[in-house]
Amino acid sequence: MLGILSLVLAIACVITLIWKNWHMAIVSLAGALIVILLNGMDPVTSLSEKFMTGMSGFAGNWFLLFMLGAIFGKVMGDSGASVGIANKMLKLLGEKSVVLVVMLTGLVLSYGGIGTFIIAFSLYPIAVALFQKADIPKKLIVATIMVCPVTVCMAMLPGSPSTQNLIPTTYFGTTAYAGATIGIICSVIMFASAYLYLNYQIKKAKQNGEHFVASEGEDIMDLSAVDEGKTPSIGACFAPIIVLLALMFGIQFTTEIPSTYAVAIAMTAAIIVGCVLYKDRLNVKQVVSNGASGGLGSLIATSSIMGFGAVVSASPAYERITTALVNMNANPLITALISINVIAAITGSSAGGLNIFLGSMGDYLAASSLNLSMLHRVVCIASSGFDAMPHASGMVVCNQIAKTSQKDTYKYVFITCAIMPFCCAIFACILGTIGII
Repeated sequence: MLGILSLVLAIACVITLIWKNWHMAIVSLAGALIVILLNGMDPVTSLSEKFMTGMSGFAGNWFLLFMLGAIFGKVMGDSGASVGIANKMLKLLGEKSVVLVVMLTGLVLSYGGIGTFIIAFSLYPIAVALFQKADIPKKLIVATIMVCPVTVCMAMLPGSPSTQNLIPTTYFGTTAYAGATIGIICSVIMFASAYLYLNYQIKKAKQNGEHFVASEGEDIMDLSAVDEGKTPSIGACFAPIIVLLALMFGIQFTTEIPSTYAVAIAMTAAIIVGCVLYKDRLNVKQVVSNGASGGLGSLIATSSIMGFGAVVSASPAYERITTALVNMNANPLITALISINVIAAITGSSAGGLNIFLGSMGDYLAASSLNLSMLHRVVCIASSGFDAMPHASGMVVCNQIAKTSQKDTYKYVFITCAIMPFCCAIFACILGTIGII
């Protein structure tokens, strides 16, 4: 019982310190020590073999993409290209379409195979220019950027290249397009619900007299700079993104290079194109150096929280919780829905919750009389619910990039990225039960 209480206490400690804007490395270490000491784990072994291994493993895997993503975002932001893109999209869709522009851009990038972290780096310069122009409070920017990549594209849309959509294929023998009808219906509901909710919150904020306020030390180019000729031509603004998407798709479809390296190659090419096109507007050395520094800072913060997750996953209490959850004597769909969300909430990882549950129950579900395509889509959507905790890596990164506080942004993230997808998962269970697949 003490061990289980330690997990609750550790997560409460982590959330409290995040709320108070402590550095993520300190937050993660404090949470890990609570778990280690109250579970009777060996401190030296747990820190060296679990915390440090979890941290270094994530940092090693994501080093290139974090650094390149931050440099790309810096090149696009400092050159004014992001402002040019934002201005063009606003003219095409209308002044009141800020949320729609950001959500659609995130959806396209995510469905194209770009990871959540890289989308945050790439999309933020465009989103912040739009938010400034529309005078929307920054507290809504994280939810607007993250909602499509971590819900619709991560788990609902059939064919998505996300890890969460691919994990069930190894257990059920399905494809990434399994449960297409359920996925499309839930995607539409999720997108529309988030869009309406965020616009409602914008309207409410304006009625309360709230305005856009740049974060401390943040220099944002106004959209009026486009009319003043301070930004590149519209063709030059879009060129690096076109290069990025074309190369990313081309490499993945024509070679066997892993997707992460395909994105890294495409990102490098896009950065080079941007530096060449915008050389008269940038101090290339300074932009690249500052971008790399910012990206590696975010990488350390995110890697730290992954170290905390590794300690939690290795604790005896966590093992007891997961064993009890996967052995629940209930309807398989209800068991999956509850178990995946509880595990994902503890670790702050949707892939973790899905992997652990299917590792224990995947074969049992596959041998049941339930439709495998339906199971694939239901468990996938279930993983996109309560993984969106304050200590979830995607939320940590996006707040780091936006220079915002979880205390200000998380309320909106919780509604759009946790409550709404969880409700979609329940609806997916209902659709599957009545034979809509």
